[in-house]
Amino acid sequence: MPNRNGLPRAFDLTRVGYFLDFALVPIASVTLAIFASWRGLGGPGVVAAISAGVIAWSLAEYWIHRLVFHGPTAFEPMHQMHHALPKDLIGVASWGTFVGFAGVWLVTQVFAGPAIGSAVTAGFLAGYLFYCSIHISMHHFAARGFGRYGAMMRSLHSAHHRGGKGNFGVSSPVWDVVFRTYQRS
Repeated sequence: MPNRNGLPRAFDLTRVGYFLDFALVPIASVTLAIFASWRGLGGPGVVAAISAGVIAWSLAEYWIHRLVFHGPTAFEPMHQMHHALPKDLIGVASWGTFVGFAGVWLVTQVFAGPAIGSAVTAGFLAGYLFYCSIHISMHHFAARGFGRYGAMMRSLHSAHHRGGKGNFGVSSPVWDVVFRTYQRS
Protein backbone atom coordinates (compact mmCIF):
# COMPACT_ATOMS: atom_id res chain seq x y z
CA MET A 1 0.00 0.00 0.00
CA PRO A 2 1.69 3.26 -1.13
CA ASN A 3 2.18 6.13 1.27
CA ARG A 4 2.57 9.85 0.46
CA ASN A 5 5.85 9.43 -1.48
CA GLY A 6 4.43 6.58 -3.55
CA LEU A 7 6.60 4.14 -1.62
CA PRO A 8 5.40 1.09 0.30
CA ARG A 9 4.60 1.99 3.90
CA ALA A 10 7.59 -0.12 5.02
CA PHE A 11 9.89 2.56 3.48
CA ASP A 12 7.95 5.82 3.94
CA LEU A 13 7.96 5.94 7.72
CA THR A 14 6.15 7.83 10.42
CA ARG A 15 8.30 9.81 12.85
CA VAL A 16 8.00 7.00 15.43
CA GLY A 17 8.86 4.38 12.82
CA TYR A 18 11.85 6.37 11.61
CA PHE A 19 13.39 6.65 15.07
CA LEU A 20 12.21 3.32 16.56
CA ASP A 21 15.57 1.60 16.02
CA PHE A 22 17.11 4.01 18.53
CA ALA A 23 15.01 2.34 21.22
CA LEU A 24 15.07 -1.26 19.98
CA VAL A 25 18.66 -1.71 18.78
CA PRO A 26 20.39 -0.82 22.08
CA ILE A 27 18.09 -3.21 23.95
CA ALA A 28 18.83 -6.02 21.49
CA SER A 29 22.56 -5.32 21.49
CA VAL A 30 22.89 -5.25 25.28
CA THR A 31 20.70 -8.35 25.60
CA LEU A 32 22.93 -10.27 23.18
CA ALA A 33 26.11 -9.13 24.97
CA ILE A 34 24.67 -10.25 28.32
CA PHE A 35 23.63 -13.57 26.77
CA ALA A 36 27.18 -14.07 25.44
CA SER A 37 28.58 -13.45 28.90
CA TRP A 38 25.98 -15.73 30.47
CA ARG A 39 26.99 -18.46 27.98
CA GLY A 40 30.54 -18.27 29.34
CA LEU A 41 32.32 -15.78 27.09
CA GLY A 42 34.61 -13.72 29.34
CA GLY A 43 34.93 -9.94 29.27
CA PRO A 44 37.89 -9.81 26.83
CA GLY A 45 36.11 -12.30 24.55
CA VAL A 46 32.91 -10.25 24.59
CA VAL A 47 34.86 -7.07 23.77
CA ALA A 48 36.78 -8.80 20.95
CA ALA A 49 33.62 -10.32 19.46
CA ILE A 50 31.71 -7.04 19.70
CA SER A 51 34.65 -5.27 18.01
CA ALA A 52 34.59 -7.87 15.23
CA GLY A 53 30.85 -7.25 14.84
CA VAL A 54 31.35 -3.50 14.54
CA ILE A 55 33.96 -4.04 11.82
CA ALA A 56 31.70 -6.57 10.08
CA TRP A 57 28.86 -4.03 10.16
CA SER A 58 31.04 -1.35 8.55
CA LEU A 59 31.83 -3.73 5.69
CA ALA A 60 28.17 -4.79 5.40
CA GLU A 61 27.08 -1.13 5.44
CA TYR A 62 29.35 -0.40 2.48
CA TRP A 63 28.13 -3.36 0.41
CA ILE A 64 24.46 -2.92 1.33
CA HIS A 65 24.65 0.72 0.27
CA ARG A 66 26.60 -0.04 -2.90
CA LEU A 67 24.88 -3.20 -4.14
CA VAL A 68 21.42 -3.21 -2.54
CA PHE A 69 20.54 0.49 -2.44
CA HIS A 70 22.33 1.41 -5.68
CA GLY A 71 21.78 -1.90 -7.49
CA PRO A 72 18.83 -3.36 -9.34
CA THR A 73 16.86 -4.35 -6.24
CA ALA A 74 13.49 -3.63 -4.65
CA PHE A 75 15.31 -1.21 -2.33
CA GLU A 76 16.77 0.95 -5.09
CA PRO A 77 13.62 3.09 -5.73
CA MET A 78 13.33 3.77 -2.00
CA HIS A 79 16.96 4.83 -1.88
CA GLN A 80 16.63 7.05 -4.95
CA MET A 81 13.66 8.73 -3.25
CA HIS A 82 15.94 9.27 -0.23
CA HIS A 83 18.47 10.95 -2.55
CA ALA A 84 15.73 13.17 -3.97
CA LEU A 85 14.19 13.97 -0.58
CA PRO A 86 17.03 13.58 1.96
CA LYS A 87 15.13 15.21 4.83
CA ASP A 88 12.05 13.00 4.47
CA LEU A 89 11.59 10.04 6.81
CA ILE A 90 12.50 7.39 4.25
CA GLY A 91 14.16 4.17 5.38
CA VAL A 92 13.61 0.54 6.20
CA ALA A 93 11.08 -0.21 8.93
CA SER A 94 12.41 -1.70 12.16
CA TRP A 95 10.76 -5.06 11.52
CA GLY A 96 12.73 -5.28 8.26
CA THR A 97 16.05 -4.48 9.87
CA PHE A 98 15.36 -6.96 12.65
CA VAL A 99 14.62 -9.72 10.14
CA GLY A 100 18.06 -9.01 8.67
CA PHE A 101 19.71 -8.96 12.08
CA ALA A 102 18.00 -12.24 13.02
CA GLY A 103 19.60 -13.71 9.90
CA VAL A 104 23.01 -12.40 10.99
CA TRP A 105 22.49 -13.86 14.46
CA LEU A 106 21.51 -17.26 13.04
CA VAL A 107 24.50 -17.39 10.69
CA THR A 108 26.93 -16.39 13.45
CA GLN A 109 25.41 -19.08 15.70
CA VAL A 110 26.20 -21.72 13.10
CA PHE A 111 29.78 -20.60 12.51
CA ALA A 112 30.84 -19.31 15.93
CA GLY A 113 28.45 -20.82 18.48
CA PRO A 114 25.93 -19.11 20.72
CA ALA A 115 28.27 -17.03 22.89
CA ILE A 116 30.58 -15.61 20.24
CA GLY A 117 27.78 -15.39 17.67
CA SER A 118 25.64 -13.36 20.04
CA ALA A 119 28.48 -10.99 20.92
CA VAL A 120 29.41 -10.51 17.25
CA THR A 121 25.75 -9.74 16.50
CA ALA A 122 25.72 -7.28 19.43
CA GLY A 123 28.63 -5.48 17.79
CA PHE A 124 26.93 -5.62 14.40
CA LEU A 125 23.90 -3.94 15.98
CA ALA A 126 26.12 -1.35 17.69
CA GLY A 127 27.75 -0.54 14.35
CA TYR A 128 24.32 -0.21 12.77
CA LEU A 129 23.25 2.15 15.57
CA PHE A 130 26.32 4.32 14.92
CA TYR A 131 25.49 4.33 11.20
CA CYS A 132 21.89 5.38 11.97
CA SER A 133 23.11 8.08 14.34
CA ILE A 134 25.53 9.66 11.93
CA HIS A 135 23.28 9.30 8.86
CA ILE A 136 20.27 10.87 10.55
CA SER A 137 22.51 13.54 12.04
CA MET A 138 23.88 14.36 8.56
CA HIS A 139 20.44 14.84 7.05
CA HIS A 140 18.57 16.43 9.94
CA PHE A 141 21.10 18.06 12.27
CA ALA A 142 24.10 19.06 10.08
CA ALA A 143 26.16 16.31 11.78
CA ARG A 144 26.29 18.27 15.03
CA GLY A 145 27.70 16.24 17.88
CA PHE A 146 30.21 14.38 15.72
CA GLY A 147 32.79 17.20 15.49
CA ARG A 148 35.32 17.28 12.65
CA TYR A 149 34.69 13.61 11.89
CA GLY A 150 31.00 14.30 11.37
CA ALA A 151 31.78 17.31 9.20
CA MET A 152 34.12 15.19 7.04
CA MET A 153 31.59 12.36 6.71
CA ARG A 154 28.80 14.84 5.94
CA SER A 155 30.91 16.35 3.17
CA LEU A 156 31.66 12.90 1.70
CA HIS A 157 28.02 11.88 2.00
CA SER A 158 26.88 15.09 0.33
CA ALA A 159 29.22 14.30 -2.58
CA HIS A 160 27.62 10.84 -2.72
CA HIS A 161 24.15 12.40 -2.89
CA ARG A 162 25.27 14.63 -5.79
CA GLY A 163 26.54 11.72 -7.89
CA GLY A 164 25.86 8.34 -6.27
CA LYS A 165 28.93 6.75 -7.86
CA GLY A 166 31.14 6.58 -4.78
CA ASN A 167 31.42 7.30 -1.06
CA PHE A 168 29.12 4.41 -0.14
CA GLY A 169 30.44 4.30 3.43
CA VAL A 170 28.17 6.50 5.52
CA SER A 171 29.86 6.05 8.89
CA SER A 172 33.41 5.49 7.62
CA PRO A 173 35.37 6.08 4.41
CA VAL A 174 37.64 3.07 5.00
CA TRP A 175 35.91 0.63 2.63
CA ASP A 176 35.59 3.30 -0.05
CA VAL A 177 39.37 3.65 0.07
CA VAL A 178 39.87 -0.13 0.05
CA PHE A 179 37.47 -0.72 -2.86
CA ARG A 180 38.50 2.47 -4.72
CA THR A 181 35.14 4.21 -4.61
CA TYR A 182 36.38 7.08 -2.45
CA GLN A 183 35.69 10.49 -3.97
CA ARG A 184 36.97 13.73 -2.57
CA SER A 185 34.11 16.02 -1.63
